[in-house]
Amino acid sequence: MSSSSSSLAWPAIFLLVAVGSSSCSSSNKSASSSHRSGPSETPDGTDGPPAPPGSETAKPTPTPESPGTVYQPLFVGRFDTTDPAGPRASWPGTRIIARFDGTKVSVKLKEHAETWMDGAPSYWEVRIDKDPWKSIAMIADDQPHDFELASNLTPGPHQVEIYKRSETQNGITQFLGYDFHGGKSLPSPERLLRKIEVLGDSFASGFGIENITAPDTDCEGNDWSGRWQNFRKSWGAILGETFNAEVHGIVYSAKGLIHNDWETDTDPLRDYYDRADPNPQIANSNPPLFDLTSWVPDVIVMTQGSGDGGGSDFRAAYRDFIINRLRARGPNTHIYMGIVSAGNREAVADISQSIVAERAAVGDFKMHAFMAKPWTWDEVTACNGHGTPAWQQRIANEIGALIRKDVGWE
Repeated sequence: MSSSSSSLAWPAIFLLVAVGSSSCSSSNKSASSSHRSGPSETPDGTDGPPAPPGSETAKPTPTPESPGTVYQPLFVGRFDTTDPAGPRASWPGTRIIARFDGTKVSVKLKEHAETWMDGAPSYWEVRIDKDPWKSIAMIADDQPHDFELASNLTPGPHQVEIYKRSETQNGITQFLGYDFHGGKSLPSPERLLRKIEVLGDSFASGFGIENITAPDTDCEGNDWSGRWQNFRKSWGAILGETFNAEVHGIVYSAKGLIHNDWETDTDPLRDYYDRADPNPQIANSNPPLFDLTSWVPDVIVMTQGSGDGGGSDFRAAYRDFIINRLRARGPNTHIYMGIVSAGNREAVADISQSIVAERAAVGDFKMHAFMAKPWTWDEVTACNGHGTPAWQQRIANEIGALIRKDVGWE
C-alpha cells in the first residue's frame, strides 16, 4: 500500500457530509449479510446530510442509471462530525464500508495525534470483498494522505471496508473520501439490525494481540502502540461476527468507571461515555457528543471496574451508571455486568447481582451478572500480559452462550 500527499482526482468519490450525530487481491463478488435495515444514500451527489447511525429512515433511492450518482458509505460506530470536510474516527472498531463497480480503489485519510500520544499512529485494516484483512499505518502529521487499497481487481462490483483497529490514545483519523478511479459508485450495504455495545478497558480492546511471543510479554517499543492493538480480534468484535451485529466499542485502556490507572488521568468512563471523541485533551472544552438516541443497543456488555477498587463510592457509582445511564438509554436493552480480567471480581460480582435482584423486583428481567472464568497464564501472553486470540475467543464463547440463552439470538 502506498501513500502520498498529492490530491486525488475525484471522478467517482463519496461526498462527505455529516454522518451520525456528534452533537450527536482480486475478487468479483461483494459481501452480503442479513439482519439489516435500509440503506442511506445521497442522490445525484447532492450535499444533504444522511440519517444518523442507527436511524431506520432511508433517503429516497436514486435512479441507478442516472450519471454522477454518488452514494454515501456506510459508517459504523461513533464519529465526530463537527468538521464538514469529513468525519473523525477515534473509537476502535469504527468502520467505513462502500460498494463500487471498478478495478481500483484508494482512500484519503488525515491523522491527528496529540503530543502525549506516544503510541501513535493509528492502525487501520482494509478488506476488499471477502479477501484477507491488510493493515494500514497512518501518518500522524495532520496532512491528507492517499492510500491505495486495491488495484487490478476483476471488473465488476466490489465492496471495500476500512476498520480502525487501534485505540483513541494512539491517534484520531479523519476520513476524506474513497476514490474509485473512474469506477462507478454503488448503493452501500444495508445496516445490520442487531446492535451490541461493549464497554471495557484494555482487556476489551485487543491490546497487544498482534504480538503474543515477546519475551516476558514486553513488546518492542510501547506495549500500547497502535501496531500491537487490534480490536477486530477482540471478544467484543467476535460477538458481532457471531451474531451478525453492529458493534460499538466504547473501550479505553487503563480506564475505570470512576478511577483510572494513572492518578493524573481524571477522565473515567462515566465522564467520556457520551462522547463521539473521548480524547481527554478536549474533555473540558465542549467535546463533541454522540446522539445516544440515534443508536440504541440491543445488548450492552459492561466489563469496566477491574481497577476501581471495591469501596462504597464505586458501588454507588456503578449502580447509578447502570440504572440511570444505561437502562435509561435502552429500556429494553439486555445489560450484562461482569469482569473478564483479574481485578475487583468480588466487588463487581456483589454489586451486579444486587442490581439484578433490585431490577427483577420491579419487573426488569433484562439485567444479567456474569464473571468470566479466570485466565490461565498461557492465555495472557499478548503485550504487557493481555489476552491472546484463544483467550478472546473463549470470552466471546462464554458471553455468547449467555446472549443465546437470554436474548434468543442464534
